[in-house]
Amino acid sequence: MRKVLTLTLVLVGIATAMAYEYPFLTFQSTNGTTKSMSVESLDITVSNGQLAVTNADGTQTFTLTDLSKMYFSENGGSTVIANVDTGNDHVDVFTISGMHLGTFQTIDAAKASLKPGLYVMKSKNKTLKTTVR
Repeated sequence: MRKVLTLTLVLVGIATAMAYEYPFLTFQSTNGTTKSMSVESLDITVSNGQLAVTNADGTQTFTLTDLSKMYFSENGGSTVIANVDTGNDHVDVFTISGMHLGTFQTIDAAKASLKPGLYVMKSKNKTLKTTVR
């Protein structure tokens, strides 16, 4: 019995350590769309066929029958913003929950001012989701 308990604790410790290597939990629906959420302060509950996932950025709800898989990921499916050209447009930055954080002259100015996390950046021509590390 003691061996089984020790082995279980070791396996749980290994699984926990492996999960911390990935900063995002990604949810994929049956239609192929994905949604990633930071694992920091993540709380997951299941009730009445719904999966509710809450972190510092807000809450996302998924219907269990519409989920095809969920997995840990390194980049959260983000777009690399260094390759996006917004021209001379200003960039509005929002949290994933929709709170407006400010307007910046350039993407580089926005990146320099933001804490690490997941953001939505919007210019006149483009809207994108990005991760600042």
